[in-house]
Amino acid sequence: MANSIKSAILLILLTSLSFNVDAQRFYGGINAGLTASEVSGDMAGGPDKLGWFASVYTKTNLSTYSFLQLELMVVQKGSRVVPDEPGHRDYKFYLQYVEIPLVFKFDFSVFGDLPLVERLAGEAGLSASVLVDHFEEENGLEVDLTASRPFNRAELNALIGLYYPVGEIMEIHLRFSQGITPLRPHEGGSKVWYNRGQYNTVWSFGIAFTFF
Repeated sequence: MANSIKSAILLILLTSLSFNVDAQRFYGGINAGLTASEVSGDMAGGPDKLGWFASVYTKTNLSTYSFLQLELMVVQKGSRVVPDEPGHRDYKFYLQYVEIPLVFKFDFSVFGDLPLVERLAGEAGLSASVLVDHFEEENGLEVDLTASRPFNRAELNALIGLYYPVGEIMEIHLRFSQGITPLRPHEGGSKVWYNRGQYNTVWSFGIAFTFF
């Protein structure tokens, strides 16, 4: 009797899952563009390191106005100080990550009475990153601090962003990414409860194409 009940429950769950999958529609495409990044605690101001990112993504509708999107992305982060005069500090800190963002997207068209806003879509979510390459240089000399300040190979980030359509399959995309976990310790090793080391901050601007 118990086995029969378990079998019936399993059959109901599998049937519901199949109906849910059939009711959902999956989309996919690519997203690529430029990044402006900075690293906290590097004695440099502003997102002065320019780079690029590229990703492939798939998304599925959760409701008429909401989607869940999963990406696989390669992104450049880091920091840059360009000397304004000869002899001043020249600093390069390049980081390259493979990143997996998972974001919830919300279509602002639900607010149909607001001009312009109704065409926007917003996003919020998290991403997990793995460091695959890095380079650091101070005043023309390569710096290797991995022995005294080892990198954290994995990183967790918080994401928010906006999308604006410019065609049937194309959107302009602006995203802000803030590291939740540090990429490495501070130079002096200092830690407080909200600041455990150096963190990545990235602004990205790209174009997304949904092909299917």
